[in-house]
Amino acid sequence: MEQGTRRERATSPPAQPGGFGMFMLRLWMWAVPVVMFAASVIFGAIAVSDSDWSLVAVMAVMGLTAIALFVFHWWVLYRFGGRQS
Repeated sequence: MEQGTRRERATSPPAQPGGFGMFMLRLWMWAVPVVMFAASVIFGAIAVSDSDWSLVAVMAVMGLTAIALFVFHWWVLYRFGGRQS
């Protein structure tokens, strides 16, 4: 009798990362920082045209936060996303 065959049959293979749920997660993690950065640029430009410098400062912080979030999401998807290139 072979050893270990029952254990091998009892465990299922890990889920593939290419499903619809993973696609939606990737879309969400890429789209949120990009849209956040675009909004900070647009509203920052409007604030500059109105000479509202406090709002420009807030939009600059929001833009830097969006860039940091983008880098963090890139790292998370690279590390845990399952795509080995």
